[in-house]
Amino acid sequence: MKFFVKNMPYFFISLSGYILMFHKGWLLIMSAALFYGVGCIIVVTRSAEKRLDLESKRKIRHHLPEVFYEYAPYWCCATAIFVIMAIENNFVRFAALLLLIYALRNLILRHNNRSKKPNHF
Repeated sequence: MKFFVKNMPYFFISLSGYILMFHKGWLLIMSAALFYGVGCIIVVTRSAEKRLDLESKRKIRHHLPEVFYEYAPYWCCATAIFVIMAIENNFVRFAALLLLIYALRNLILRHNNRSKKPNHF
């Protein structure tokens, strides 16, 4: 049971990807967006509860709204995937791929910074 609860957001995100790849129709696209949104909300909420870098969290609040800061990489991923699937122009697809790589890089760095204690020299 713990395995399912721990991996539930990734299941929702994977399910939204499956729906987008193999099914067409506005209702299915909307349900895929809802699954993706729910998965992102769960990941961000869990990340906020497990943060080890609470001091840097206070500094970030003064520069960007917290909601925008937390969800920006997920929004970039969703936008890039939508552009890759919907637009036929190769130049635009390449730009969307760069946006996707940038968003994934931010997510990986954010995870590493929040899950490890900071190193002080």
